[in-house]
Amino acid sequence: MVIGRGSLPRREWVPGVNGDVSEEKGERQPTQMTEVVVQKSFVGKSQREFKKLIHQIDGKKQLLQQWQEYRTHHRRRVVDEILPLQREIHSARREVVLFIHDILRPGGRKLPGLRLGKVQQRKLIHVLLNLADGLLDEAPEDQELEGIHDEYAALCREEVKNLELNEDRLILEELFGVDLSDYKGEGDLMHFARQKIHQQQQADEEKRAARRQKKKSARSAKQDSEEQPSLSRKEQEAQAASLSVKEVYRKLASSLHPDREKDPVARVRKTEIMQKVNQAYADNDLLTLLNLQLEIEQIDSDHILTLPEERLRNYIRVLRAQLAELEQEIQGELRAILDTGPYFGALTPERIEQEFDAEVEHLRALVVQIRRDLEEFSDPTILRRWLRELPDHGYFFEEPF
Repeated sequence: MVIGRGSLPRREWVPGVNGDVSEEKGERQPTQMTEVVVQKSFVGKSQREFKKLIHQIDGKKQLLQQWQEYRTHHRRRVVDEILPLQREIHSARREVVLFIHDILRPGGRKLPGLRLGKVQQRKLIHVLLNLADGLLDEAPEDQELEGIHDEYAALCREEVKNLELNEDRLILEELFGVDLSDYKGEGDLMHFARQKIHQQQQADEEKRAARRQKKKSARSAKQDSEEQPSLSRKEQEAQAASLSVKEVYRKLASSLHPDREKDPVARVRKTEIMQKVNQAYADNDLLTLLNLQLEIEQIDSDHILTLPEERLRNYIRVLRAQLAELEQEIQGELRAILDTGPYFGALTPERIEQEFDAEVEHLRALVVQIRRDLEEFSDPTILRRWLRELPDHGYFFEEPF
């Protein structure tokens, strides 16, 4: 079944509170850059952009944390609620296949007063094959079910699979221009095709690189002296931005080095903060590094206002990159949730909760309906009426099973 029409129960979901509540009273020095940019008047273009980026990054960090917490909750609900219902539906539909097989096969179950004509048998076989195909897609290892399917099908599952694979292979070869004749049927065909495309692209890039190197060597041979090529403007800006982050890190590391602290309590505290510093530097998280500078009072709330323009622009470049990375992380969290269902429109945890609840109710109702129908179809009168109403052609079986 597709998870997606339902949502996660609002009654269980309470977004986490981000940040600590300060119990201090009176005025205090801000320890977060978001507080600084609210308190101070930023007038220059670079200062205003810095302020905007700080707000955006802070908001994205909170949003990312919210989706990370929610994804854990969402995954737990899928495991605890959706998967058991899917297994129950699978089991109930399997019983329907066995029931139909039993009344169709010679020497099988005979319902009193039930005589099946050719049209009725054909309809039941169509239902059986349709159900068995779906069940075998979910559980291809079910040999008993595969045997029943192949008994009634014109082509066995293995033959159909091979035909479909050959068709898919030819389509992908024409679409991507790669040779997939060495595909042995093991693993996903699309994944195999992607690997082949990647290998072909690598081979092409190696050839281009070899040609470029050959031309470069020829040019170098004509030069009297070899000089390192100057960096492009973008490379210079990226280098300067990286050095700015490194400088902030070095200042923090110099003040917080635990080995230089004699007081055991202060050493533990510095060790904890230094761990945050190291992690922030590894993540290129300039905002956290600046917050830590404020926290240990290495800089004050006027620091940004007094920064040279070039340094501020370097900070802005780092913050832009950090904002883009946060956007990617958020999209990654959303993709993980979207993989479990076709949610549409603007996504919020509350909206997905509502849809998840509806899906759970839908699956529960489907279990009850399949069980009820299976019980009622033991009555020949009800089964004959249902077969009479069932279309003879173009029927794709979905309900009641």
